[in-house]
Amino acid sequence: MKIIIVGASSIKSFVKKYHLNPSDYFIGLDAGSIEIINHDIIPDISIGDFDSTNQLEFIKKNSFKTIVYPSKKDETDLELAIKTLELLKGSKDLNIEIYDVTGGRLDQEYNAYMLLAKYNMYRLKIIDEHNEVIYLKENDKYVINKKCDYFSICPNQKSTVSIKNAEYEINDVKLNLIDTYAISNKMLDNGTKPIIEVKKGGIYLFCYYS
Repeated sequence: MKIIIVGASSIKSFVKKYHLNPSDYFIGLDAGSIEIINHDIIPDISIGDFDSTNQLEFIKKNSFKTIVYPSKKDETDLELAIKTLELLKGSKDLNIEIYDVTGGRLDQEYNAYMLLAKYNMYRLKIIDEHNEVIYLKENDKYVINKKCDYFSICPNQKSTVSIKNAEYEINDVKLNLIDTYAISNKMLDNGTKPIIEVKKGGIYLFCYYS
């Protein structure tokens, strides 16, 4: 089972990228619940302040559970959704895919990336039509199995990173927050899979698909 979270961005990717698995668990953020319902899926939880839609009653009628928060709150709707994962047994071992949180408001998109780092105890992945983003923390080792056009590393703190089996390889290189030379790396043509190792710190790994 995977956890599928769908946001309310004006740029829609869920219906294009998600492949239905009836055993998945669905969380809709605000108007994102409508995207799930329109995909003939009943959201397990619809959550948020619902300030981006006037269809709250429709969402309530078509969701197993709806949690309404006041518009004045400390957390974004996405963070509230992630916090609900604590109620799911074994949630730290689940794959969690997040759709429709990019391509709209830049502040909300940036917040989504920050939440990957803040809640790195979960296996979170942001997905849109052309990109996938994950966060790798200290001592993580990750293999890029899916062929991508480019992949990039952006540290969110001082980090020591190695990249193997790629066009540009590095070995225990220290990256600062303003370093940009780990952008636009490529997979090799010989079929080997890039390996990213984080010795210290934490990084965002962006994979781009045309």
